[in-house]
Amino acid sequence: MKLFYILVLFLFVRANAQTQEQVYDISVNGITVGELSVSKVIEGSKTVYKLNSKSVISLFTKTTITTSLICEFKDNVLEWSTYVSKKNGKPYDNSTITKSDGLYTVTRKEKTTTISKPIKYLTCMLYFEKPITNESYFDVLEGVFSPVKIVDQNNYLYVDSSNNEKTTYNYLNRTLQQGSTKHALYDFTFTLRR
Repeated sequence: MKLFYILVLFLFVRANAQTQEQVYDISVNGITVGELSVSKVIEGSKTVYKLNSKSVISLFTKTTITTSLICEFKDNVLEWSTYVSKKNGKPYDNSTITKSDGLYTVTRKEKTTTISKPIKYLTCMLYFEKPITNESYFDVLEGVFSPVKIVDQNNYLYVDSSNNEKTTYNYLNRTLQQGSTKHALYDFTFTLRR
């Protein structure tokens, strides 16, 4: 009988979870090279974001790049995150963020920094909601807060404080339709799959 109540409780909690999932096509210079899947799961005071991508790029040789990001928030404040990037199956870049006593420890490529202010906004949130203007969004890989500027009602510009890289986000009905970043050598775009 105890097992029955545990099962009912588990099903009740799962039924109350809110899940959003989206898939984006990734293109470089207009050529589709892969896909990005994103999800947001809300269970009570906890929100978990997950992003996974796989791209195959052929410049001089064929290169497969995969990324994985998981971020957990509690009461709208980041608790922890982990990011891993692989190139042809081998680790290429990574970042972990942990919180203890209100202080964040950010580790990237064996270098550690600390952040003392609460992290409330991450760039991964931009897949699910329009940015809040006048707020800075944290990039878990670069480890910096960067501003988001409104261009017009449906377009926003994110300027990475670490390298001045600019990404434009386009929304329709609060859902991200497309993001595009212009590099010196190529244009990188992710577009919502229909």
